[in-house]
Amino acid sequence: MAEASVRIESIGTYLPTWHTQGDKGIRRVRGHDEDALTMAVAAGRAADPEGTAQRVVFVSRDFPLIEGGNAAVLLAGLSLGADLPVAEVLGNGPAVVDEILGARPGTLVIAADDSPTTVGAGAVLVGERGATLRFVARHTGSLPVIARRPDGTEHRYRDPRLQREVGIKSTLGRLALPTESVAVAVCGATQSDLGGTLTVRVATTERQPSAAGMVRALADAIEADREGLVIGLEQACVTVADLTRGAVRLCRDERPSIALPASRSAEGNGIPISLAAYARAFDPKLRWEAAVFDEQPGIDAQPQFPPRARVSSTGILATDYRCQALPRTGTVHSHTTIFLPVPDLHSPYSLALVALDDSPVRVLLKVTGVPAGKVRIGEAGSIVLRKIATRAGIPDYGHAFLPLCAVPAGALTERKVLA
Repeated sequence: MAEASVRIESIGTYLPTWHTQGDKGIRRVRGHDEDALTMAVAAGRAADPEGTAQRVVFVSRDFPLIEGGNAAVLLAGLSLGADLPVAEVLGNGPAVVDEILGARPGTLVIAADDSPTTVGAGAVLVGERGATLRFVARHTGSLPVIARRPDGTEHRYRDPRLQREVGIKSTLGRLALPTESVAVAVCGATQSDLGGTLTVRVATTERQPSAAGMVRALADAIEADREGLVIGLEQACVTVADLTRGAVRLCRDERPSIALPASRSAEGNGIPISLAAYARAFDPKLRWEAAVFDEQPGIDAQPQFPPRARVSSTGILATDYRCQALPRTGTVHSHTTIFLPVPDLHSPYSLALVALDDSPVRVLLKVTGVPAGKVRIGEAGSIVLRKIATRAGIPDYGHAFLPLCAVPAGALTERKVLA
């Protein structure tokens, strides 16, 4: 294979707000209104806030829908055109490195995890400038120490020594990397697992294979101004690349976590889903755009959300409008908290009427990222993609309001790392 190299222009990462306390300590968990897709959108928007990507690759082992559906929501949440190509790739660290190496400029590679052991997302925008990632080596082997059945249950072959000696050391040994090689970003193994096989200067990930963890490890290496090997490991598969310095924009949405509040939902059947209604409401719910009409008698030019037809003073139905992107920030005009549990929804939860910045539009949104009842009138925040409910097994997405208080000072960091 000919050597491949790409430029990394921008990286975005996302970790959910919540954590739980277990036998092994505090562990990050996603909210009830989050999944791999909503986390992927958060990381993708952090890496590409202007929506410049021309192609999207989504890498995960936790796709909300296996039979289609992810790409449309992903593009809408990223404010990208529905005509852009999207590839959904099943995999973890090695697959992420492979997809970055194989990407052409303008490709947004997004990785997301939604498993009991790891949650979060990361995204890499490949461009014409930035840090360079060059292909070094690859080996694909078979060692199914973790097997997931069609119903989602997992079987784990609990022999960490087998994974360390056969899955990690033996696999890396096949690549015949120089012993003086320096690894600066490793996903799928700890420094002790490598056991002297390589020198590790930045070890930021756990042994658990992770798609998003690979991106976070890469971001950590760039932020630490390191050059060296980037290694993605999963069972007996490995991809190795070489990282050299360059100017990279980093945006990390990794706020300090808070305890996941207790919640409950009522037993019984939830609201059934009508796919015809779902299709009609898809763009108005997810595109975050308002309808703007040319002025005529009885119809002004004020943006209308959700987009809809209007009737002129002459009684004529006007459907000819253009879509205008709405601001993704606003302030709370009023709010209320719902305590009554219903099927398919976790209660209690808060609703807020949000006045969008620099717009006459006000929208009613569910509040996310803070415990119910904690939002305040006048509080600023941002509009984010969330899962409204799962109805008849189908995730239904929309937007929610994330208060600024959920993002403490310094938690959302954006900086440019210069070569």
